[in-house]
Amino acid sequence: MKLDIVIRIICLLLIGAASLRADPATHWAFAPVRMVSPPEVGDPAGTHPIDRFIRARQLEQGLEPVGPADRRTLLRRAYFDLIGLPPSPERARAFLADDSPEAFEHLLGELLASPRYGERWGRHWLDLARYADTAGENSDFPIPQAHLYRDYVIDAFNDDMPYDRFVREQIAGDILGRQGDPKDYAGKLVATGFLAQAKRFGTGDLQDLHLIIEDTLDTMGKVILGLGMSCARCHDHKHDPTSMRDYYGLYSFFQRTSYPFPGGESVREQRYFKPAVHPAVLGPADAAYFAKHQVEIDRLKELVQAKRDPKSNQERLDAIMAQSPSRRAPQAYAVSDGEVADTYIHKLGNPRSQGAKVNPGVPAFLGGHGVDIAAAGSGRLELARWLTSPDNPLTARVMVNRIWQFHFGRPIVPTPSNFGLSGEAPTHPDLLDWLSRRFVESGWSIKAMHRLIMTSRTWQRANDHHAANAARDSANAFYWRFDRRRLDAEAIRDSMLQLGGNLDLERPGPHPFPPADKWRFSAHRQFKAVYPSNHRSVYLMVQRLHPHPYLALFNGPDTSTTTAERDRSMVPLQALFMSNSGFVAEQSRGLAETLLAGAGDAEARVRDAHLRVFSRPPTASELRRALDYLDQYGRLLAEEGVKAGERPGLAWASYAKTLITANEFLFVD
Repeated sequence: MKLDIVIRIICLLLIGAASLRADPATHWAFAPVRMVSPPEVGDPAGTHPIDRFIRARQLEQGLEPVGPADRRTLLRRAYFDLIGLPPSPERARAFLADDSPEAFEHLLGELLASPRYGERWGRHWLDLARYADTAGENSDFPIPQAHLYRDYVIDAFNDDMPYDRFVREQIAGDILGRQGDPKDYAGKLVATGFLAQAKRFGTGDLQDLHLIIEDTLDTMGKVILGLGMSCARCHDHKHDPTSMRDYYGLYSFFQRTSYPFPGGESVREQRYFKPAVHPAVLGPADAAYFAKHQVEIDRLKELVQAKRDPKSNQERLDAIMAQSPSRRAPQAYAVSDGEVADTYIHKLGNPRSQGAKVNPGVPAFLGGHGVDIAAAGSGRLELARWLTSPDNPLTARVMVNRIWQFHFGRPIVPTPSNFGLSGEAPTHPDLLDWLSRRFVESGWSIKAMHRLIMTSRTWQRANDHHAANAARDSANAFYWRFDRRRLDAEAIRDSMLQLGGNLDLERPGPHPFPPADKWRFSAHRQFKAVYPSNHRSVYLMVQRLHPHPYLALFNGPDTSTTTAERDRSMVPLQALFMSNSGFVAEQSRGLAETLLAGAGDAEARVRDAHLRVFSRPPTASELRRALDYLDQYGRLLAEEGVKAGERPGLAWASYAKTLITANEFLFVD
């Protein structure tokens, strides 16, 4: 088929797709968040507003929800939802013995106050922010300062930072920091790591900046607004009403932004990193330093320009500059306002083919005509304020949908990063808008949303099967039961480390990267490292070009792009890891040592093991089988000539391994 015929067919298909798309003026996601009230549905829905919304949809479908989960299931569900770790046997015993009405509320308060909470929920945001400790260009240079952004995110969740402030700081923290208390400047500057984390390309100093900005826009659009932006880089969006003018209006904010350069094959040094000290403090110190050395600096510049003994004069000049207060201050992988430059549409996405001039602005179909952008600076603060305005129809909707997703394993809008015309409609639109309005009215508190969701009967339902319901709603789209979910990669690893007595709950410092003067990475000799650690998995060093071997095996996030939903596939290699890895064997031995060190006989140890791993006592059948297993294993070891003193440890380690690799441990009901 000739090329021109192929092009005509593609054009016809695109025109057809555009003509069939929904009207943006009536699209649910672009309309203001509605004021809705929970429907009156009567018992047995109860009075909780979430349950009333859910029950109304169940009645429409002829569905009867299953009963409540037992207390052990609720305990385990709450722990893994909020902190990603199993309860200790002491906490499990206390909760199961406490039948007071306030017991679950107290449990929620305890978990939300735990520093482990931020590590769990911060990890969800880092998936979205495509966090990595390397740059992603062709050598994948390390970024030793990247962990500061990771820690900022964890602390923000622990502090229940209002979500609107959280977003503003990540878009314009450097500007907000200059306007506020100097002692808060470093934290706000580090927050812009959300933008700085954009993937790098090529080998040179900020090579292909337009692609870095595209990655910024793609991530910001999908994560905060639930809208893909990339299509509008080359042409007006074929599905959503985002035009090229809209795209380059947003592009302009970041063209006027200074990005850091982490180094690359052609230029092996960090450049344009931002001093984590307030300019009001740093400016006078810099001025005094350069005034003191100005004569020598000018003389060295003249000698370098005259090429008189230049590889020594240049070195002396570099050494003087390197000792300035701004260069000696702690450096952040962050952004700041850059030079104000005109922005032009890139014809067909080519930055060397300029079209019409475009001013900084936000999409017209989302009310962009009402946003005033300052002539000076990047304008990112105005952008951040628009993103977090209560009048913005998308920001609150997108975030409450994500919070719901991480509690139920499924979002209300099935396409959580696509609220556009090609995305799927919400299964419960009234509930989504009610939650969105409640979110804003609560002061954008994520912890308040946790309490609201987890105190509902909907979240507290059992995961029992119901044949009639399954026949009508096999996918459980209407929440007549709670879906069983496998633990994610981090929760599996962290829980095993805890059970093995090896989990280090301290926050680690920087990763042990090689010294910068040793960096000789290239496209043919890329940076590649795996650093052993017993800290929580959120602190593992992760790369862009070389996925962490464990996280990749258990469906960890793609660090090169925003990850809204993780792959849930199960593959044989996962089972082989459970059977053969040294990591699982080590944690099994650690758990065995804990059990053997405890008081009591074999029966008491089996009970202790079940409480630690499954948060419940064993049944009579399980107890009998466990004791038989331990007895038979000990006899086999004796027959093989294993010394008597070594047999208990080996037998109990084998038994412990059967528990921590069992489905009941790896799944949450």
